Amino acid sequence: MSEHLTTGFAARVMRQHGYLVMEGPEAAITGGAADSRAVQPGDLFTAFPGENVDGNRFVADALHNGAVAVICERVPDGDFPGKTIVVAPDTTRAVGELANAWRRECNPRVAGITGTVGKTTTKDLTAAAVAAGFSTHKSAGNFNSREGLPLALMSLRRDHQVSVLEMAMDSLGEILYLCEIAEPEIGVVMNVGLTHIEKLGSIEAIQREKLTLARYLPTSGTAVLNIDDPRIAPVASELRCNVITFGASDAATLRCEHMDNRGLLGVSFDVSFGGESARVDSPLPGEHTVPAALAAIGVCLALGMDLGQAAAAVSGSVESGRARIVTGHAGATIIDDRYNSSPDSLAGALRMLGALPGRRIAFLGRMAELGDFELQQHLAAGEIAAENVDILVAVGETCRALAESATAAGLADVRWFATKEEAAAEVRATLLEGDTVLLKASRGEAFETILPMLGASA
Repeated sequence: MSEHLTTGFAARVMRQHGYLVMEGPEAAITGGAADSRAVQPGDLFTAFPGENVDGNRFVADALHNGAVAVICERVPDGDFPGKTIVVAPDTTRAVGELANAWRRECNPRVAGITGTVGKTTTKDLTAAAVAAGFSTHKSAGNFNSREGLPLALMSLRRDHQVSVLEMAMDSLGEILYLCEIAEPEIGVVMNVGLTHIEKLGSIEAIQREKLTLARYLPTSGTAVLNIDDPRIAPVASELRCNVITFGASDAATLRCEHMDNRGLLGVSFDVSFGGESARVDSPLPGEHTVPAALAAIGVCLALGMDLGQAAAAVSGSVESGRARIVTGHAGATIIDDRYNSSPDSLAGALRMLGALPGRRIAFLGRMAELGDFELQQHLAAGEIAAENVDILVAVGETCRALAESATAAGLADVRWFATKEEAAAEVRATLLEGDTVLLKASRGEAFETILPMLGASA
């Protein structure tokens, strides 16, 4: 029996749900993709009908690129005798049903991770730490949504003992939907912040969504909660499952203290739990990343490791989080943290930058999805930048307020540009050996296009 999901298994499950199945020869499904251009041989391609692009138009491309199976909403043009094709009226629902069936077939212990900030970093560090004691699967990249999480489960194998999955949301009910597919026994809630408030309407709605993960868990499960977040702390006493709370406060059952910031090499701290203590050398730079390390330790404890084993597993991890440290023009160091930006993550990154030696340059773009809080949060970021950087480079109309706020707070060298290309040209001309540049913006700003201008690869 194959350890991988197979086209035969997929065909059987999809037929059971009443879908049209054109079954090809038995083949292993080793991953999932929703972009035909990103398909790898062995993938299952799912044709989602997006807002701007209908994936059903690209089924043939995906099959030509090596997909062994597809789930789509209409029969594709052409003849593909060696492939398995599933036609369902709702692609998203169908792939969710397949993912849940495969999750149950493999039956790993599932840890779900949610939060406004730091989900991917926490997921990667947790999976790396758990792998010290278990055969471990994790969701790839940012496969964390209604569409993405089921695709992440396509790479699950029967021999995996643990699956670490990231769970995101930008709509009401999404976390519950993901829980019903993944059926987690461990749930990590990192924080509750303002991102997605444009879509959910209020911080209270975001809070309810994030805490759905903890409330979903079975009585035998374990919630791993950031007790330092006032929007998370109250739920700890309400839960029917086991609870591990983490943080720096006295209320935390998994408590950190005596932090030693090692710059870009990471952060060291003492951690205590159940009367025991251990030293942790987290590879993640910046004190704002300590909650990710604590969450990873919490998951290890929930899986049965002792504190010493968990601390050693995190300390021995080579995961460095989403931010990359690369060398740029003139030998400058670039902290490539451009994947996403929110008030909390930007504040943490700026403070990390402020603790580094040499000339510190913050190259910042807009924080998205803040709704009515957009101006307020960019003004606040400007004040934090003024305390931690030597040069602030701000891009775009939204960041004009950030630049003005930094100037008002006393930062002497503030440079605002209408476009990221103009800003990148200016920064490149400014760079000297020994400089450190923090590159940070929301995904929509596409800062990856300017990395080559700064002498770094995307």
